[in-house]
Amino acid sequence: VMRALEAWDMEASDFIVMRDKYAMQVKLPLTKEQYEEYSKYELRRLSSSEAELRVPIFIISFNNEWRGEDYVDKEIYVVAPYIDEEQAKDIRELAMNATSGQQ
Repeated sequence: VMRALEAWDMEASDFIVMRDKYAMQVKLPLTKEQYEEYSKYELRRLSSSEAELRVPIFIISFNNEWRGEDYVDKEIYVVAPYIDEEQAKDIRELAMNATSGQQ
């Protein structure tokens, strides 16, 4: 948040911090280490071969504008705990889509 505050132009945009949950599916069975890590994030079984966890995610919007009736993020920071590289890739993609202007 401090880094975003430093980059924020209060005359040009709003400053918004939103908390959400990111749903992530994982294959079963889990190792003991995976279970210990994933159980922190609302772990639940979906089927005999798949489970879901809900990871907290914070979106910090500091460079945005209104275009007509549409709100567009130009730059955001996304903060989430690291689970694995696949999840990190998905969250990077979420951030790119949020700032693409084609929402």
